[in-house]
Amino acid sequence: MEKQDQEQLEKLRQKINDVDVRLVNLLDDRASLVKEIGEYKKSKNLPVYQPDREKDVKERVLAASKNEFPSKALMHIFTEIVSAARSLEAPLEIGYLGPEGTFTEQAAVKQFGSSVNFHPLTGIPDVFREIENGKLHYGVVPIENSLGGTVNETLDEFVDSPLRIVSETFLNIHQNLLANVEDIKQIKRVYSHPQSFSQCRIWLETHLPNVEKIEVSSNAKAASQAPWDKFSAAIAGDLAAERYGLNILERNIEDNPENFTRFWILAPEGNPVNNPEKTTVLVSVKDKPGALLRLLSPFQVYGINLSKIESRPSRRRPWDYLFFIDIDGSIQSADVTKAIEKIREDSIFVKILGSYPKGQL
Repeated sequence: MEKQDQEQLEKLRQKINDVDVRLVNLLDDRASLVKEIGEYKKSKNLPVYQPDREKDVKERVLAASKNEFPSKALMHIFTEIVSAARSLEAPLEIGYLGPEGTFTEQAAVKQFGSSVNFHPLTGIPDVFREIENGKLHYGVVPIENSLGGTVNETLDEFVDSPLRIVSETFLNIHQNLLANVEDIKQIKRVYSHPQSFSQCRIWLETHLPNVEKIEVSSNAKAASQAPWDKFSAAIAGDLAAERYGLNILERNIEDNPENFTRFWILAPEGNPVNNPEKTTVLVSVKDKPGALLRLLSPFQVYGINLSKIESRPSRRRPWDYLFFIDIDGSIQSADVTKAIEKIREDSIFVKILGSYPKGQL
């Protein structure tokens, strides 16, 4: 390299060094302000985690960007900045459907960042119980998949649980082929959850038509098996590869890339959310003709959109059903309040499961 070119490069590097120093100073200034906010929250008994505020921070950051820096990376950076800042107020204990390396853990990291204490739990009921017993501050559970439908176990837990939904997040599910070998030709067995086998059927038939397929309880379980079984592979996400030290032989082997899972963030009662955008209610209707029509008509009267309605057996008596309804609107809205009060008149009970910010795809 010519001397003149080297000098020009060094000048540019020095400018980057100066920017880095300013960034560090600004982060220190931000941390000082966060500590002040933390003291205020403590004095007013306010929750440390405020999903509406965190969503607002990220939206403002994206709006301020000149698009020189990749937006996906910018969101990741600010997720970690917010996470680290939140930890200065108080450490959070977060439970999720385990084991380590599941897509639910990926969703939890996406929502909370890495500066929290994560706890993998055996099942969805365990996430509910640990929060109810005061051992955890928040929990992350799947509620529905765009291809596989509703996670009924999550809905069923809400029937008797006092927990509330305080936020939601979406995760684009990408399936990878992970292995402890370097060459796909060496693979003799593939471990996976049955749903992932179904989602990757065409790819497997094309590239691994003769391998043995072994079903396990989760993709993370599949990834945990692969290191101990020579010439085996697993279908799982990026995080599972990292957790279990596996090579990613092939990325995005799912047949349909438009595969998203929605997750709910759970909290005990007494965690209010400011400026919510979506409300989920549980309704038990009286068993008589026209009950469902009477349940839905108030929402039409007040011009309220329902983004989802799901029925589940009440498990109290045969052919008795509960309805879970997602409402596009805040419980603080006058129209939403009026509609809910109206449906109470013809219902056995109405339970507000949460009013929270909308997640972004």
